[in-house]
Amino acid sequence: MIFFLYGEDSFRSYERVLEIKDRFQLSDKSNSGLSSFDAEEKKNVFDEFRKTYEMPSLFSPKRLLVVKKAISAASSEEQKKLSDFLKENAERILKDEDWIVVFWEGDMPKKNNALFKFLEQNAKKQNFEGLSGLKLEQWAMKKLKSLNAEAAISKDALRKLLAYAGNDTAVLSNEIEKLFSYSYPGMISEEIVDMLVKARIDNNIFNTIDAIASGNKKKAFALLHKHLEKDEDPFYLFSMFVYQFRNLLRVNDALEARVMQEAQIAKMTRLHPYVVKKSLMQARNFGSFRLKSLYQKLSVFDLKIKTGSLDIKLALDKFIAEI
Repeated sequence: MIFFLYGEDSFRSYERVLEIKDRFQLSDKSNSGLSSFDAEEKKNVFDEFRKTYEMPSLFSPKRLLVVKKAISAASSEEQKKLSDFLKENAERILKDEDWIVVFWEGDMPKKNNALFKFLEQNAKKQNFEGLSGLKLEQWAMKKLKSLNAEAAISKDALRKLLAYAGNDTAVLSNEIEKLFSYSYPGMISEEIVDMLVKARIDNNIFNTIDAIASGNKKKAFALLHKHLEKDEDPFYLFSMFVYQFRNLLRVNDALEARVMQEAQIAKMTRLHPYVVKKSLMQARNFGSFRLKSLYQKLSVFDLKIKTGSLDIKLALDKFIAEI
């Protein structure tokens, strides 16, 4: 059995990976049948896959292999070897429920290669698109109800939460848990959201990113550590960096499409007008190539943080140091 999970919303797609792992561990409590590797850290992706696939498990009849970023990080040669191997062994892998392979991509992968085409045609695929509007509201309500079926939030409070937190589901999930812990068994009100949830992009974060744009590492470090000295959550700070650079890429795409009016950019990007206003000058200062390069660096750090191979505070410092 093969799963193919990808899309813009890496938080929701990786939640699905964790769900599959949790279900697998019900029958393999020792984790002896569980394997995982990241194509960004393994050059010989095909050899790693084949070695894991062909290695017998002495303690568990069931096997689960999670392959991360095989399309976005592996070379075209490695991808072709892997897709050819999958085609040759497709009947066994696809029908064997004791052998589960999960291919996870932290973004929308390129579609013009053999591996993507094979997985799209044969795997149980799911594209986790970015949420907005009603779908984002519904997801937020579902997340709140998963904490307790009786948990409640007013409509105005929910709208304010989404305006503050944006459509980054990782940040939104953290904020919902925080609001629930504070307010339950009462209803989450606008006042509680104002008190507990910081606007996603405050002036200090904009100032930090302005310092990054100008190459002023000393100022960027000082502003970052000012946040940390105030005991602000480093995961929250990192998520704000990711969120804002993603916004800058969207605004930059609008500018390249010759959309210049703030209201039109807000409509095109589905961003809050305040975020658009604060992002326009930064997007122009960075430029397209530099924005994409920095966002890719954040993506690499994000995966390493999630897998425990990089400390969150070190990741923040490294991001600024490697500009």
